[in-house]
Amino acid sequence: MKGDAAVIHVCEALASGILRVVPALADETVVAGIPTVVVYGRRPETPEDMSEWFDPRVRLVPVDGWGDRSAVGGCVGTVRAAVALRRELSRFHGGVLHLHSTYAGLVGRLVPAPGWARFYTPQGYAFLNGSHPRGLRWLTLVAETALAPRAHTIACSRAEGAVAARLARRHGVSVVQNGVDGELAEPGVAPAGEGFVVASVGRAAYQRRPDLFVEMRALLGEDGDTAFHWFGDGPDRELLVGAGVAVSGWLAQRDAAAAIARTDVLVHFSAFEGLPLSLLEAMRAGRAVVASDLPAIREVVDDAGILVRDAPEAADAVRRLRADESLRAELAARAHDRAERLFTKRAMVERTLATYGL
Repeated sequence: MKGDAAVIHVCEALASGILRVVPALADETVVAGIPTVVVYGRRPETPEDMSEWFDPRVRLVPVDGWGDRSAVGGCVGTVRAAVALRRELSRFHGGVLHLHSTYAGLVGRLVPAPGWARFYTPQGYAFLNGSHPRGLRWLTLVAETALAPRAHTIACSRAEGAVAARLARRHGVSVVQNGVDGELAEPGVAPAGEGFVVASVGRAAYQRRPDLFVEMRALLGEDGDTAFHWFGDGPDRELLVGAGVAVSGWLAQRDAAAAIARTDVLVHFSAFEGLPLSLLEAMRAGRAVVASDLPAIREVVDDAGILVRDAPEAADAVRRLRADESLRAELAARAHDRAERLFTKRAMVERTLATYGL
């Protein structure tokens, strides 16, 4: 890169899994002496003080209202994001522009960016989101197809890469799998009366299918020694609470790691995926996992967990793991080994920068 070039990351919602990816990439380039900028919107789960997540030399540019999903608010936020991005692009003479997730991808591929190499990581295509109206999904698919030539797609899983290749046709697609780091955490202090802990982690919304977690919990019935937790928060919080699931709210990273460490079985339902970082973190923590049988999740779990198609199969899997401590320990060990060997943050960062050409 030229001496006056930069790396700019754009994120419509700097939260959840993307909050594990972008700081790792941004810190790597700013430490190497490359000016690095993050333009981002906010969700309720976005930390108030983003400076705690980044090297202090990374320039952070929040965009008010970007992330608002109402019709008017969404349009206003998108315009503000485009203006903010144009302003940041004008400060440098080209470089790398990396767009993270669908809405950032739409803005960043429409804004003129001569001299910039554009990269786009969907982290789960929005047109696969069955909770969106059919018309919106169709429009998103049309937009993805039309805009595919305007950026090199860096898919976060082989499954996402296969979708990207169909959309991009002859244009560039690379696969860089998400990765996590971290040693086994010390378990947090369990509330009195808890014995066997079944939990899920993430945003309580359609993609993570909290309705299936509730159905599974009902099928498992009442057992005074089993506790059901959802570590996270979201619009479907009350659905979970009403079914007797303890919802923690958003936790600091250290507290979330401690909560996962005291979980006996981590259940990861999903409607669609890029490559789930919360599942990788549970595997890295040495937890037995039960997860939806989707292509991206098969890519992660393989034989290191139990894959299920619905809530009854998940309930059966939890019963098996509760009854068989040796099976639980074996799957937990396999999960830790697989995450540690194949899905590291270091590999993710190095492969991404190599794709940039740095």
